[in-house]
Amino acid sequence: MRFFGDKGIGYYTFDSFMDIQALHSSCKSKHKCYLIMNVKADSVLTIDFKEIGVKQDTLFFLDSRQRFSLNPSSKSEIIIFNSEFYCIAFHDNELTCDGILFNNIYDTPSINIAQKDSDILDNLFSEIKTELNQGDYWTEEMIRTKLKELIITVSRMWLNQNPNQKGLGSGEDELSRKFSQLVEENFSTYHSVSDYAALLNVTAKTLNRKIVSEKKMAPNTFIKNRIVLQAKRLLSNTMLTVKEIAIELGYQDQSYFVRLFRSQTGQTPLNFRNRNNK
Repeated sequence: MRFFGDKGIGYYTFDSFMDIQALHSSCKSKHKCYLIMNVKADSVLTIDFKEIGVKQDTLFFLDSRQRFSLNPSSKSEIIIFNSEFYCIAFHDNELTCDGILFNNIYDTPSINIAQKDSDILDNLFSEIKTELNQGDYWTEEMIRTKLKELIITVSRMWLNQNPNQKGLGSGEDELSRKFSQLVEENFSTYHSVSDYAALLNVTAKTLNRKIVSEKKMAPNTFIKNRIVLQAKRLLSNTMLTVKEIAIELGYQDQSYFVRLFRSQTGQTPLNFRNRNNK
């Protein structure tokens, strides 16, 4: 990974010898890192405990808090960058992809790569890789420019594949997009729909109606799902006790947290940990 002070970006190709955890730790960010993965056809990818069979070349958009792995026969190119190098939230007014391609609580965004787009994406990945090997005065800014070009290109692709969702470049889905951002930022602090409605300056009824209309699921369900997902990550990736995880997620009452987890998953936190850490 190449660093310019505390600003880091890297290009990697996945093979069976690649250490995914080392990839995460290489990021060295005070906040979090973002990943754009170009996963090749016939690969198998697991993201947040869900296995995905990749039938055609596909782009995935992740962040460093997500748990993911590729099976040994998979092939992928990965660009990883930290918030210091390119802050998705800071540049949101320019790109409008925060809450859509990144920080999306509704789904893990992915884009199937059409044949006509394959060469364009391959060239952008290759140009970033080449620039990372340069050492002149312009290197940092050139890489940032190429990264921005890549994000704009894939944003257009996403919109073409999702014509009914105008979150990118339009105000039509702005409320649901902002809701996604706010939940991602605050799920360990705010647990109710009314909390997020207040942050969005709308009534809880309006927020509920808007999210249900667009996403076919109540906002309260999305909030709970995000909390439980973080609990699963902490149970799998850390040695924190259930009580410590409950507190980290904003629950002082451990028994309430255990009931929430069990109602969402059908198992206790300890059972989940034991099954996933075998």
